[in-house]
Amino acid sequence: MIKLYQPYMGDEEKDSLPPSVIPWDAGSNTDNSTREYELFKQVAQANLNSNEPWGLVSRKFTHKSLLSIEDFLKFAEQKLNEGYDGVFINPMIGIEALYLNVWQQGVHCGHAGLEKIIDFLEKSLGMPLNTPMNRDTFAFCNYFIAKPIFWNDYFSFVDQALHLLDQELTKNTDVGMAYAGTGSYHRDTNITMKPFIIERLFSTFIQNSRLKVASFRYSKNFYEAKFGVKFGEFLFQLSALKNTGLQLQKENLLAAYDQIRFFIYSNPTYMASLSLLDDPPDFFLSKEYAELMSQDFMVGIP
Repeated sequence: MIKLYQPYMGDEEKDSLPPSVIPWDAGSNTDNSTREYELFKQVAQANLNSNEPWGLVSRKFTHKSLLSIEDFLKFAEQKLNEGYDGVFINPMIGIEALYLNVWQQGVHCGHAGLEKIIDFLEKSLGMPLNTPMNRDTFAFCNYFIAKPIFWNDYFSFVDQALHLLDQELTKNTDVGMAYAGTGSYHRDTNITMKPFIIERLFSTFIQNSRLKVASFRYSKNFYEAKFGVKFGEFLFQLSALKNTGLQLQKENLLAAYDQIRFFIYSNPTYMASLSLLDDPPDFFLSKEYAELMSQDFMVGIP
């Protein structure tokens, strides 16, 4: 049986959770700099003597992924029964189409000093970070369900990386200062680089892991629902071009991909539109939005 947890803050949020999830009090999180990573550790401790797969996804899951909790659970159950150790969904499908890997995206969107951190971790961990990632490894938002063996390896990997960075911080090196510095995140100006590194380490972990991981594949209609028909079809085809080029190791396809994507990510207006559509603002989850949409705007309109 799969256990899927969802965090909440206060009784009102708790009451709004779907019945298919297990509520988890996010007020127990003592380290906001790690976001949900500490909650993962808490849930793991609660399941210490269990062999059942589990996951924890934010309240924004359906808002971002366009997938219901129930459909995610069905996908996870099918793949885990087939022998996979973990499953994940990357809701940032526009970002995946536009970038070769999650670290490249972080540098391009303005996480100051991230290049130094990438270089440090590559040398310290002895593995490549800034390498191309296909749909089976490119992931944001930490939307995954996994068996205990996966969670144990994942925690070990992330904790090792964070320990190395914490050591750099105690030495006041450039890497340590970048790690503790601002994440340059427009929705939370107080947040440091730490959660953005943790989020990206998931992709590097599964790219280099011995474990078997399945990713949810989005069809074209999801792209069109997120971005509109024209833009959605373009991003769907762009992702297909990238992934085909990587699979077949065709330099001409990857060169064409690089030329086409440049048209989007070199234009701030297009990038702003893509970012807002791929990761809709929290306003659409608010009580104010729900109340606004419950009104009948058509009354009195001929």
